[in-house]
Amino acid sequence: MTAAPIEMESALWRFSLAVYRGAGVQEECLDVQERHGVDVNLLMLCAYAGAVEGAELSATEVADALDATLAWHADVVRALRQVRRTLKRWGAGGQGALSQVTEALRVKVKGAELEAEQVEQAMMWRWLRLRAARLPAPDRRAALAGNVRALLVRCGAEGAGADPLQALPRFCAAALQAGARDRSTGTGS
Repeated sequence: MTAAPIEMESALWRFSLAVYRGAGVQEECLDVQERHGVDVNLLMLCAYAGAVEGAELSATEVADALDATLAWHADVVRALRQVRRTLKRWGAGGQGALSQVTEALRVKVKGAELEAEQVEQAMMWRWLRLRAARLPAPDRRAALAGNVRALLVRCGAEGAGADPLQALPRFCAAALQAGARDRSTGTGS
């Protein structure tokens, strides 16, 4: 038996790109990433499962999805992110030929980081497809909020920081909007 192919251009990836372009969404995502160590790709998976498929993920399923990609995220995505951040001070802030070549390298690393995140999402997409049929499907808004809350709590958020509508209001609105668009055009799952 051969393994299922990796789907790089999945509905999850397209959803993530649409949501991330929303006004203020990038800032909210980066804020929870910095404050709580939230993997934004896992945040997108939780949002997609709820907003598009109406699937409710338990805390255990969120932990399983995290475990399925943890090594890739830590060893590849975060490593590339650290290299890109380090190169920024050598490139953008420098002067002369070294800063120009360093900035060019930083742009290439940024592209590699984005591609590594796409691979991570492909891994998450496969994880979701293996479980989607047996996930409970309540109201999409409730599923989105529950999934994101489960992730925020898993990452140590408490109180208002664990309430998706307070911690990530623009993200949640953009996810619901993208989810409605995906369902109306038939581009989800």
